[in-house]
Amino acid sequence: MKVLNPMDGYLCDHEVLSHITAMKARYTHVHETQGAVHAMKAGNLETVMKEVKDYLSTTPAATQSQSAIDNFMSAISKFPLEKAELLMMVNSRPSSIAELDCIVEEMDTRFSEGETTEMLEIVKRNLPPAPTEGGNTN
Repeated sequence: MKVLNPMDGYLCDHEVLSHITAMKARYTHVHETQGAVHAMKAGNLETVMKEVKDYLSTTPAATQSQSAIDNFMSAISKFPLEKAELLMMVNSRPSSIAELDCIVEEMDTRFSEGETTEMLEIVKRNLPPAPTEGGNTN
């Protein structure tokens, strides 16, 4: 495998999970229709895919959809946030001002208290919470 465009763009956890799920389905389909020889992949790729999918299944990525992320990005666009800050909001889905403060650099000097509260409400309104231990959402 060769990396053609390193750091060409950022991916959120939901996009990585979707890609891994689609890749697994593609390998399964090729294996069923054309045989195991055509579905060959690197020896440890299956393990890496499983471990990444297992991890991401416990994060907010498991309950997110592309439309929810798009709605969030539209709603939050009125605030001058960096790409990395937006990505961290999508990936970690902060549920308190303290968590949001850890994501947004110099939040107290860049935004008023009302703006930070509004940002948090946009997050809560548009991004679903992570799955809980029992498989239900909060």
